[in-house]
Amino acid sequence: MKAKAATAMLALVGLLAMSAWGAVVVLPDTSQTSTLTATVSEQCTITVPATITFTVNDIGSQTTADNAALNISNIALATATKQLKLSVQGDAADFTPPVGGATTWAVGDVTWTAGTWTNGTGSTGTLSDSSYSTVATATADVATLSTTALPFRLAAKATVKRSGDHTLGIHWKVESTGA
Repeated sequence: MKAKAATAMLALVGLLAMSAWGAVVVLPDTSQTSTLTATVSEQCTITVPATITFTVNDIGSQTTADNAALNISNIALATATKQLKLSVQGDAADFTPPVGGATTWAVGDVTWTAGTWTNGTGSTGTLSDSSYSTVATATADVATLSTTALPFRLAAKATVKRSGDHTLGIHWKVESTGA
């Protein structure tokens, strides 16, 4: 009885294997086909500046950093009407001063103007540590978005009394918008 059950089980496994992994064909044969699928996620390649430096020569006046350059290429989105949006957010409410407890700039003291963009439109904004602020939005169905002229500004702050590097990290966000 066990031998019959084992033979029946082997026959069933053999049938399942043939239906899932192969078929008996007469040689030569070219009737077997497969489909190749390349699954592409929404994506891009982005290059942002490692540092943006404000050379503050007068704490009582606004300081403009050298124009920042950003490049986004190889943009692939789900539809031709979707757009790529670039945003930025500060990592903290305040810069870290060179000496603990010293007066420094707040995240909201950093602003930018729209700048000049290739394949997109810039937005004027103020840096925040609680939400991302839009920097630029790409035109629909483009492969690149770039600028060499994004002007960041640091507000005047006459109460700053310590020289040295006051630092603040930022995070860039790229996302698709629209349908």
